[in-house]
Amino acid sequence: MNIAVVDLGTNTFNCCVVSLCGHSFTTLLEFHEYPRLGENGVAHGYIADDAMERGLQSLGVIYEKIKPYNCEKVSLIGTSTLRNANNADVFCRRAKELYNFDITIIQGEQEAELIFLGNNLAYNWGDKTALILDIGGGSNECIICRHDKILWKHSFECGMQRIVSKFGLSHPIPQQTKIDIQQYLEEKFSLLTEVVQNYSIDVMIGSAGAFDVFRSIHFAQLNQKNPDAVASEIPLDSFQSIIQYITSNPLDEIESMKGMSIPRALLLPIAGLIANFVLTKYRIPQLVQSSYSLKEGVIHTLM
Repeated sequence: MNIAVVDLGTNTFNCCVVSLCGHSFTTLLEFHEYPRLGENGVAHGYIADDAMERGLQSLGVIYEKIKPYNCEKVSLIGTSTLRNANNADVFCRRAKELYNFDITIIQGEQEAELIFLGNNLAYNWGDKTALILDIGGGSNECIICRHDKILWKHSFECGMQRIVSKFGLSHPIPQQTKIDIQQYLEEKFSLLTEVVQNYSIDVMIGSAGAFDVFRSIHFAQLNQKNPDAVASEIPLDSFQSIIQYITSNPLDEIESMKGMSIPRALLLPIAGLIANFVLTKYRIPQLVQSSYSLKEGVIHTLM
């Protein structure tokens, strides 16, 4: 049975088509659209008109790309922007009218659980206490887990696009802005700071998105082929070097880095500041990138 899963994020629509067979799946197609649905609106609780049109155009691309696979099920999952926008119903209605797509909008706690299920397919953290971090445009999901159990989870509405709305965006990021963002994250992640005191976090699992790019840059800088594995460790010194570079240089130099994903380059410095905050604030000694996230979590529930 072929199914398609689309994660309708604040900046990126992540799509995959898989063939399900019992308790396993084979990926037939995977691609991304970058409509920036939350741009100029997510922090104010609506979808801007131009972002609405970009989002619908991206759904049209998705519709055409998945059509040849004759999917028995198409799951479109709306996250932070759609759950907080007062005109999300307009977007969902037009998606239905244009493409017969039914969009399911989920709450942050459910999003975190699906992210956990997806990452559980990618990396076996075993006896380690892991903190999964999924950085989004609207929200950041944090899940503390051990073995195959969630110990704690929460969705924090302080994603990349919300930070840009509050502090602006420039390349390089001025030092004072870095300090201001650090203080903002201290406030927004205060609940996580309180909870982490009850655990000793052994590894941070960076869930897809920006972490895929950090991994790609890391191996490109080593002049090595990016491994085919769905999870890979990124040494902390390499990660810190990447963050230092992307937050301290102009956009054209960031875009020209080996291993860079051009569509993600604009906001990657903000993602870097978020990831680096969590790693250093909670003194996590290991960073593992996972290529799986919410959409694989949805697949997990269907297997």
